[in-house]
Amino acid sequence: MRWLLLLLVLLAAASPACAEDRVWRVGLLANSPPPAGVATTWRDEILDVLRKHGFASGKNLDLTESYSDGDTDRLPQLAHELAAINADVLVAISWESVRAILVESQTTPLVVVIGQDPVALGLAASLARPGGKVTGVIFRTIEADAKRLEILRQAIPSARRFGYLGISSEAGSKLESVRRAADRLGVELATRLVDRPTEYEAAFAELSKEGAAGVVIGANQPLATHSSEVAAAARAQRLPTICEWAYMARAGCVFGFGHNLAYGQRRVGEYVARILEGARPAELPMERPDAWTLTINLKAAEAVGLAIPASVMARADEVIE
Repeated sequence: MRWLLLLLVLLAAASPACAEDRVWRVGLLANSPPPAGVATTWRDEILDVLRKHGFASGKNLDLTESYSDGDTDRLPQLAHELAAINADVLVAISWESVRAILVESQTTPLVVVIGQDPVALGLAASLARPGGKVTGVIFRTIEADAKRLEILRQAIPSARRFGYLGISSEAGSKLESVRRAADRLGVELATRLVDRPTEYEAAFAELSKEGAAGVVIGANQPLATHSSEVAAAARAQRLPTICEWAYMARAGCVFGFGHNLAYGQRRVGEYVARILEGARPAELPMERPDAWTLTINLKAAEAVGLAIPASVMARADEVIE
């Protein structure tokens, strides 16, 4: 019995939640910080989940965040600096962040948030069993951009031309998906790719001149971070916009359509917690959320002269009066 008691004591001492003298380190890398006024941030939601698992910031947990402020060229240096903290788990939000992290560290467990297929990218053997050091949440951003065009077409049924605003570094497959959706819907698509907020006004002015009746805002962090500037530039041209997140609708986009952001943030927290507790990323299935939310800002619609059909209003999960 004495050896069994001793074994239990040793196991308790080795348990992550009980190792009071150890500080667990988590690093987070992303293109852009959360915009001001967002109700749920990555840091707050992740820390809240970790606290429930016994990991408390300032006690036995240190969370280090690094943001490139939309400048993807800075990600490699930021990833290098994060690798130096010898984190127990790293979190990378966006494919660019993932690539930068993997150059610096291929052994540290990595929780990702991306919109691309991790199997096609070589990050995982399968979603059900990743098989390596990478796991996480896969937002269906490419599919969602096409869905946003469909909603905008339903909101402006008489229109035959729409616009798409994207980021140069993330155009590729996203732009191709929206073009295919436009062909399927029988509408034309005018596109503009930008790199910084100073280009927004000119982009919307050009889309307006080309006859776009409304604009799909591509799913990416820089445009989400500068959602107020996006909304203001579109409003100046009286162009209805459909953006990715609910908070972008609150910032002035007419529509916000995408995944539940808070859910995704908390799922990342759960992945981090499980890894800190000893789970292997190789055996943690990657998740592709299938729940979508539609937010409608009636004030923004009125500002651009859009009367939203009842059929679209009936789909809304949230209406901002």
